[in-house]
Amino acid sequence: MRKYIIIAVFSIALQNSFAVSTWAADSQPDAPANTEAPDMLRLDLKSQQLAGIKTQPLISVQQQAELTTYGRVLSPEPLVQLRQQYLAALAHQNSAKARYNEAHLNLNRTENLHQQDIVSTRRLQEQQAQWQTDKANLDASIAQQNSILDTSRLEWGDILTDWFVRTADKTASSFLNHTAHLIQITLPANQQLPASVQTIAVDTHGQRASAIKATLISASPRIDALTQGQNYFFKATGRQMPVGAHITAWIASDAQQLSGVSVPKTALVWNMGQAYVYIKIGDQQFSRRALVSYTAGENDYFVTGTLAAGEEIVTTGAQTLLSQQLKAQIPDEDDD
Repeated sequence: MRKYIIIAVFSIALQNSFAVSTWAADSQPDAPANTEAPDMLRLDLKSQQLAGIKTQPLISVQQQAELTTYGRVLSPEPLVQLRQQYLAALAHQNSAKARYNEAHLNLNRTENLHQQDIVSTRRLQEQQAQWQTDKANLDASIAQQNSILDTSRLEWGDILTDWFVRTADKTASSFLNHTAHLIQITLPANQQLPASVQTIAVDTHGQRASAIKATLISASPRIDALTQGQNYFFKATGRQMPVGAHITAWIASDAQQLSGVSVPKTALVWNMGQAYVYIKIGDQQFSRRALVSYTAGENDYFVTGTLAAGEEIVTTGAQTLLSQQLKAQIPDEDDD
């Protein structure tokens, strides 16, 4: 008899438990639609309108692949010293040449007079000695001037040397009055600047979007002592750069152009250091995409590998979508 009573009690308890479980399941609110996947978000049309959500289709673009390297702003002081040394040597040479020309004329005159027995042989010999002395001084001044030029070319190359040894060169003057800056860029070891490259992009803060153009001057005769990479001289204008500042440079490569899409800067949102965009995949559904490879331009980002042309990207309101998504991932305080 006790056995039947125990069975009956257990049956009643099981029924009550099932009833409570059924009531609990029925009483639970519907799960939010935006928790169906970590990177998916559902937002009704009215909420989209309140958030000011705007989208536009992505456009396919191509961009030349670039090599990022580094350099620094050089001081023109060594070139100024070169200029002073060269001009001093030039003045000495002109003076020596004038004395030589005078000695040469005097020697010719003395030889004529000696042939006519008007002057003595000793006077002729004295004039010949003076001519030889002045000629030696002229040769020494020429050698000194050539030595200055050769030393400069070994350090700075032909073009920079020629600019600074001229008495009134406009390009050299632009470096001296700080309207232009001399930049040295170092390539990685065993790499050369592509022959088609005449300009590069440079910036003192490493920001590609704010970079300015620098024009190639020449290759440096010296390689970098640490990296063994080839050095190149460039001229940059349009922005003040302090001497000694480190430079980031972007150089177009000869590689095939990269295909990607143009993403407006307003489309990017950030979370924990990662850049994201939102793609509208339905009337009320959005997908969050992490950007892996992107390059900043003046007004947009060039993105490869993550997005496809034609997809609807959120250009306004992406931050609101991110906030809603992060909020939905926070558990309620009442949840156990």
